Amino acid sequence: MQIVKLNRAEYIDSVTKIEGFNSLKFSKQALDYWDDFISWKNFPPLCMINEKSEHLSYLFYTISKDKEYLTIHYLLTPQIHRKHNYAYDLLNYLFINNCHDKIKRFKLFSVVSSLGFYNKIGLEYWGVNKYMQFYCDFKMPKNDISEIKQIVKDSSLNEISDERLYKIYDKLKDNGKDFDEKEKYIFEEALKKVDYRFHFDLLENKIKELNYSSN
Repeated sequence: MQIVKLNRAEYIDSVTKIEGFNSLKFSKQALDYWDDFISWKNFPPLCMINEKSEHLSYLFYTISKDKEYLTIHYLLTPQIHRKHNYAYDLLNYLFINNCHDKIKRFKLFSVVSSLGFYNKIGLEYWGVNKYMQFYCDFKMPKNDISEIKQIVKDSSLNEISDERLYKIYDKLKDNGKDFDEKEKYIFEEALKKVDYRFHFDLLENKIKELNYSSN
């Protein structure tokens, strides 16, 4: 296996070969987002390739200007290549190559279809945004992805600055209240999938505590 960086033209050429509507839709979302908001030059996506030159999995990420946060934006493995741990290995590669003192934390929003994958890694969630994406924000591992379960177990909202907590809460505060009936059903089913890993109540209580102490 080999992991390479793709420029825009290489990515487009690669994903046009993807079969399956959902995978194609997700790959298009990543393309549009990178075109509109991110630099292909500064943050080219990672791609795992096998000895047959098949593109197995894609990972879009950025690092904040102050180098404090690593953000995982899109992680896509086409249906035909799933159940081989390609996404896990690609994400582990990202952590291994960015585990240094400067980057303190990583964050991501997970779509419902990816929750099973992130649950297995050991991630838990502070809430859900208006797009039904589940939010994670934890300390960076010092070595590799295997440390995440313990990192999450030891985590606390006290690790995050008050200013940042308010920004996080602003994105999650509705917590599904404005979903339509179909969305509410999907959300309720997703909550069953995340089970004890969903901690919006802790975030909301922390914000109430901050508001009380500031008055």
